[in-house]
Amino acid sequence: MRIWTRAALSSALLLGALLVVQLRTEGEAVPIRKPFDTFPEMIGDWRGREATVFELDVLNVLKVSDYLMRRYTDPSGRSLWLYIGYWASQRKGAQIHSPRNCLPGGGWEPVEASFVTIPLPAPHAPITVNRYLIQKDRDMQLVLYWYQAQGKAVAREVEAKVDMVRNAMLRNRTDGALVRVSSPIYGSAAETTERLVQYVQAVYPRLGEHLPE
Repeated sequence: MRIWTRAALSSALLLGALLVVQLRTEGEAVPIRKPFDTFPEMIGDWRGREATVFELDVLNVLKVSDYLMRRYTDPSGRSLWLYIGYWASQRKGAQIHSPRNCLPGGGWEPVEASFVTIPLPAPHAPITVNRYLIQKDRDMQLVLYWYQAQGKAVAREVEAKVDMVRNAMLRNRTDGALVRVSSPIYGSAAETTERLVQYVQAVYPRLGEHLPE
């Protein structure tokens, strides 16, 4: 079987499974452990500053159950933004919105796209996340993001959807989250990447206090 045929068949099977999940409306909506307005303002050496409250029209599009959008600064005053969106159920049209689709819609275009594997403090295993260097006019930002569902971090969107279908069938759960960390470029892209990696290493252990496993 040719590669493109296998890919088309796999996509068709995944779409069919997603349709079944959407049609099964009796699945349990899993509440968040703790609301994000209690998320720590101190993460390692980073201090939380202002938070963003989304307009109603944005929330109607996202259909998110809870979210956090907060700016943090390090001791040198350099900023980064943490966004966590949580969906208690991804049925009835509520689904995680991929940054690959949302960022271009906001005028940001990808310059580089890759994956980064981040070692985490014990007992957590390393995670692999998406790394995007994006540009809008003369401004450049670096973005790290991944999907977090039921204690598992996944970088690739297709793998996240496959996991969601599997969890819907086996556990009757479709809850999940998107975690995104972004920053303007300070120094070089490599230096900014390292700074965001350090932040992820500090923030990841705190996610389990809020997101169900």
